[in-house]
Amino acid sequence: MTGAAKKFDIKKSYRETKAEVKKVTWPSRKELIQHTEVVVSAIILVGAALWVVDLAFGEVVQLFLAK
Repeated sequence: MTGAAKKFDIKKSYRETKAEVKKVTWPSRKELIQHTEVVVSAIILVGAALWVVDLAFGEVVQLFLAK
């Protein structure tokens, strides 16, 4: 490195973080609930699909082990 390393300043970091958080556009309660419903639904669907695939692979493995 050609330049001197900058020292970490916790106060400056806190101020900058606080300023950035103020710029965030926070969702309304309605939007938050809708997005949460979408995420939970997706988790349930993916979980169910993986469960079915796991059952199918389990049956295939049992067929090979039974022989």
